[in-house]
Amino acid sequence: PRVAVAYSGGLDSRFLCHAALLCDCDVLAVHVFGPHIPPQESAGATAWAQQRGLPLRTARFDPLALPEVETNSPQRCYGCKTGLVNLLRGELATIAGEGQGRVLCDGTNADDLLAYRPGLRALEEGRVRSPLAEAGLSKAAIREAARATGLDRPEQRARPCLLTRMAYGMRPDAATLARLAAAEESLAEAGQLGDFRLRLTPEPVLQAEKMPDHLLSQVRAILQNHGFWPCKMEIGGSIS
Repeated sequence: PRVAVAYSGGLDSRFLCHAALLCDCDVLAVHVFGPHIPPQESAGATAWAQQRGLPLRTARFDPLALPEVETNSPQRCYGCKTGLVNLLRGELATIAGEGQGRVLCDGTNADDLLAYRPGLRALEEGRVRSPLAEAGLSKAAIREAARATGLDRPEQRARPCLLTRMAYGMRPDAATLARLAAAEESLAEAGQLGDFRLRLTPEPVLQAEKMPDHLLSQVRAILQNHGFWPCKMEIGGSIS
């Protein structure tokens, strides 16, 4: 079928686009950028689409004024996804002929259905199809299929949007989200932390798989430079 994929640049949406191309689908990727998305992630998503010859449309989306997001309620993902689906539908409607008849899809996988995901209700209400979840594909199965079919970076880690770094009830603003994105980019460049998140609870908390002793001073300097010091560190354990 002719499909439009809500394309973040993460493994799930990349694999969905990759699979659609392998199946000779007429696929259009739609990527949204905004204050809740780190700029480096949007740049990476755009570059990958260009390298693959994947038709790509981009649009700006700012969810900060949406009621559920503005108050950072436990339903923030529902409000954000509802706004996102409406934007995507509008983008497709503006493409004369091109958007007509396309099935709007996203990269939700089978594991997502077992977790607390308020945004899933918005996808259902917006008639968005989730082929990976419908096929029963877990994250592990997607990684295996990605390796088997030659998709690059099958071990790519999940990077939830920046709004998830802030505790419920903390009102997000563009400046704070930008600082979080910049700090995490610097931490990623330092390397050797494994998977990590910089969270505001409202006190800063850095969760990381690893923290080599020789990196401690560099990590502290990064956090200080971006205004997140003092910062509690939680090393090891599960990060989601």
